[in-house]
Amino acid sequence: MAAYAVKHIAEEQGPLLANLKTIRKTPHSYTSREPEASEAAAGGDVYVVEVRKEKALRTYWLGYKYQAKEKYAPAGGGVWKGGFRFRNSSTPGDRADGVYFEVLPQITDAALCEWLSSQNPMAVMPQPIIDQLEAMIDSHAEAARYYA
Repeated sequence: MAAYAVKHIAEEQGPLLANLKTIRKTPHSYTSREPEASEAAAGGDVYVVEVRKEKALRTYWLGYKYQAKEKYAPAGGGVWKGGFRFRNSSTPGDRADGVYFEVLPQITDAALCEWLSSQNPMAVMPQPIIDQLEAMIDSHAEAARYYA
């Protein structure tokens, strides 16, 4: 099963933690990428990374990981807030698989930051990138929270 990186651009969408209450209940992400949205909804892991612009520098922060099981398009063929065509999420009402952070850890690995900067807002992740993000989750285990 493929895993996906989804970038949350803070300067366009606001801080990721502003949506924490909703994310804790039913983690989700937005994209306009197809077929990635459909493939992710088949049980793919989604890693949501907040992208911040600090002066001329972009920084990356790990927000949360969840297993996507649903794909929604807004009614009437419209778009979600922010202009996105699809919303991936865990199954509403079910306990989501994955973790979230109330204090986002910064991604500091140069190769990982370079990879993120070169990708579309939703991208299939190669195994070495998945391994790096999993190692980051493990190294920040004391701050990681499981979904209720």
